[in-house]
Amino acid sequence: MSKKRTIDQIDLRRLAVFRAVVEAGGVTAAAALLHRSPSAISDDLAVLQRHLGVSLFEKVGRHLQPTAKGKALARSVERAYLDIREAWEAAATDGANEPLRIATVTGFGRYRLLPVLLPAMPANRRLEVRFCTADETGDLLTRGRVDMGVSYRPLVGPGIASQAVASEDIVLVGPSGSTTPDDPSLLRFVTYDEYEYVFLHWFNHHGVPLPQPWWRSDHFEELEETLEAVVNGRGWSVVPADVARSRAFADRLMEHPIGTSACTNTIYLATRDRLPDRTDVDWVVSLLSG
Repeated sequence: MSKKRTIDQIDLRRLAVFRAVVEAGGVTAAAALLHRSPSAISDDLAVLQRHLGVSLFEKVGRHLQPTAKGKALARSVERAYLDIREAWEAAATDGANEPLRIATVTGFGRYRLLPVLLPAMPANRRLEVRFCTADETGDLLTRGRVDMGVSYRPLVGPGIASQAVASEDIVLVGPSGSTTPDDPSLLRFVTYDEYEYVFLHWFNHHGVPLPQPWWRSDHFEELEETLEAVVNGRGWSVVPADVARSRAFADRLMEHPIGTSACTNTIYLATRDRLPDRTDVDWVVSLLSG
């Protein structure tokens, strides 16, 4: 195959053809979708594969199946199409009902942010909330997919500004009936996405030696599943107190204070630093600090 083209030489029309072939499962069906001849579709695919320097499809029976590289490209193209559709729809409206788009860490988002945000949201204002890791939130902000992000650490990136807006306590929790451990570093832990930051902050605050290595049992993306595992005796965890003290878990697990002072974590609100209008940001800040 020929030398790969650079990003500036991408042929968007042939990417649209590629997307249609993936969706239709073959050249003939894609040709019918695009109202073009099968030979023209085949030619476009051949050119695209030469430009990329990889094979995008393989023959499986009577259908074309994307290769591993083809599947990866298809996922990226589909995300790009969703971005373009959102931009198109936004440009076609007068902007009067633009949604408020927020990315937030799970615990604070579900148990602190939404309980104050939802009652205050105007009924005719749309809201879009995504539960993400800090890195995912930063990426969404940089790409303009969300208006603000809530994280338990400051987000750093091109064009992103963070400010402290709230705090939360972080607590050690164990199964119901458990006793406070003499040495938490010997516990078996249930972990969740980005647990490292929360765990390290808690261990450092209390001067407890870090487990070397972590003795992990289960791992989950979300806090709710993590605490369900704790309730069922599968290990211990360190989580935001708002989650541990929620109605779903307060009577089903044990919270264990260590030392004489609570471990408090700062919550940050991140935005693009050149927003033309900060009305929404100032409003959310006032809700969180109220």
